[in-house]
Amino acid sequence: MSKQPKNPSADPVETAAAAVGHLYEAKERLKDAAVAAGDAVRSAASTAAEAARADLGAGKEAITDPLHDAAAASRAAASDARAAASAEMEVLMDKGRELWHSAEGMIRQHPAAAFGAAFAVGWLFAKMTRRH
Repeated sequence: MSKQPKNPSADPVETAAAAVGHLYEAKERLKDAAVAAGDAVRSAASTAAEAARADLGAGKEAITDPLHDAAAASRAAASDARAAASAEMEVLMDKGRELWHSAEGMIRQHPAAAFGAAFAVGWLFAKMTRRH
């Protein structure tokens, strides 16, 4: 027994449009996370480089501490980006499952129309890809 969609009367076009909207939002969030991670890495590297130049004569300890800080900041930024990407991927997977269940429900409710639509799409695809 499969799950029924949350709203069986939902229009599949609206459902698909909502899924596309969620994909766009996820892409924007991932892009923002990547930009923030890059900024954090650049800032940490810049700080480490400035500190290294200032303390170059002071010895190895003065150089390695900022580099360790930069490495730690890089690891933290990568971890944050990974967590954001994982969360967004989970949201996308949930939306995909909802869309799949909605499509299953529509096919079960209207099998002849679903077959006709699939046949028409296949025929159009064949016509578009056929070389003359």
